[in-house]
This record gives sequence, structure tokens and C-alpha cells, in this order.
Amino acid sequence: MYLGAISFFFFLGGIFATIIHLELLTPPGDLVSAQTYNKLFTMHAWGHHGVPVLNPFDSYDPRQFSHTCDDRCKDLAFPKLNLLSWYLIMAGGLFVLYAMLVGGVDTGWTFYVPFSTSYANTYVIMTALGIFITGFSSILTGLNFIVTIHRMRAPGLIWFRLPLFIWSMYATSVIFVLGTPVLAVTLLLIAIERGFHIGIFDPALGGDPVLFQHLFWFYSHPAVYIMVLPGMGVVSELISVFSRKRIFGYKVVAFSSVAIAILSFLVWGHHMFVSSQSVYASMVFSLLSFFVAVPSAIKVFNWTATLYRI
Repeated sequence: MYLGAISFFFFLGGIFATIIHLELLTPPGDLVSAQTYNKLFTMHAWGHHGVPVLNPFDSYDPRQFSHTCDDRCKDLAFPKLNLLSWYLIMAGGLFVLYAMLVGGVDTGWTFYVPFSTSYANTYVIMTALGIFITGFSSILTGLNFIVTIHRMRAPGLIWFRLPLFIWSMYATSVIFVLGTPVLAVTLLLIAIERGFHIGIFDPALGGDPVLFQHLFWFYSHPAVYIMVLPGMGVVSELISVFSRKRIFGYKVVAFSSVAIAILSFLVWGHHMFVSSQSVYASMVFSLLSFFVAVPSAIKVFNWTATLYRI
């Protein structure tokens, strides 16, 4: 169900991306208007990145470490919460789809203010509400995964015997639980400001537009690793299985997943170098951005060492 729903939204995002690239084949806007292009760009991004990508793995997780898991086992620690997460994905996705059908939203995928709070005359609140609802699905899924990994392990299966894929999913779930509420609150504040003209982000109302960028990127940079970390876990498993060797430096690879998740919350400012951010803050974020590459490089080194060691 998760895989089917997410594939549907990815397919829609792919259609929008195709139209965007067809428009870019020639310099003049001869396929769609400028505003339609902005709408396609926004809806493409949220179709591809605004839907959780972690959920399709939920049935695979317990089968790697649970002694109770056969064809009749619980998928996760909270099966009904798992189903609720799917309903929330569909509800949020349908809100965004409705906003697209009745006129779309042309703010760009970042929803930067004051454009999203004052200037755009499209369905910003409806789209933000859909993403807000989908965010609850992410939070509940991450919570479900964390509890499952803590409570459903087979007897004797300590942390350092867990498959590396489970370590990567655990790190991804932490990002879901800690990062998604920030985005949800940010979008809620946009809806409040747009609906009631309360100055939060819009400078014309006494708000701070840079504050929105801080809140948005605090989530949106870790969101990159929501997509990358499960893939890294899959690669770790494939290399170990098909080379018929235990992964080189198992503990290092396991902790590197956690390190990526933690460091991803400390580097959001490198998306804001051209904002009014302090030059000293930019220096700190630059240094931290170098650090976040280290655990990823460690993974690649250990994969290579697994393949080529004697």
C-alpha cells in the first residue's frame, strides 16, 4: 500500500519534471506560461520530496531481526499506527492534489517568504495543510520504527549484531521524529500569517524572513539523508551478502549512520550563505559541512575494503 501510494505521487512528480524539461528545450516560454512553469516546479518538488520514502521498508524491517516474524507476524510494534500513517499520507497527498487541480501553487518548492505569505495568489494554505498532514505520517512512522527496533529484537540479538540496514533505518527514523515537527510548525505559521496577517515572517508585517529560512532548512537538509541513508543500508547488505564476507569495520559503519543523522541537523546554514547570515556563522557551517562528509566517506571506504580485502 505504501509503495503503491508513493509510486503514484512520484509518477506525478515525474510528469511535472518532464514538462519542465520540455519547456527548457527552447529559450522562449512557448510551451507553458511563466506562472504555470512556477506551479509545475513547485508541485514537481513536493510530489517527489514531500512524500515520505521510508514507509515501504516497514514490512521488511522486522523480518531481519524479530524472532516472532513469520507470514502472520505484526509488521511493526504498532500495526494500527502503521495503517494510520498510510491514511495520513493519502489524506495529505489528496489535499496537495486538490490544490493542484483547482489552480496549483507557484511559490517554488522552498515556500520562501514573503512570496508564500503575501505575494502568491495561489492555493498556498491548502498545499501547506496537505504537507502538514503528511508530516504526521512521517513522525508516526519514525516513532513506530524506533519502538520496533528497541522492542521486537530476537533474544540475544544485541545492538552490534543488528543488520546494518536496521542501523540506517534507525538513524533515518530519528531524523523523522526530530526534524519533521519543525517543518510542520513552520508551515502552520505560514498559514496563520497568510490567513490572519500576523507578522511572523513577512517584513512588511514586522516579521523576519530569514527566520523562515532557518526553520525550513533545519528540516530540509536532514531530509536529504531520509532518502540516502536507507539506500546506504541496502548497499551495505548487498556488499556483505554477495561478497560472502562480514562487512569490514561493522561498528564504524553502524555508527557512521548515526553520525550522519546527528551532523545533518548542524549544517542547515550552508543553504543560506547569500542571506543576511553572519559571516562567522557561515564559516562555522562551512566547517561542519566538511565534517558531515566524513561518515559517508567512511562507509565507502569500508565497502571497498570489504570487497577487496583477502
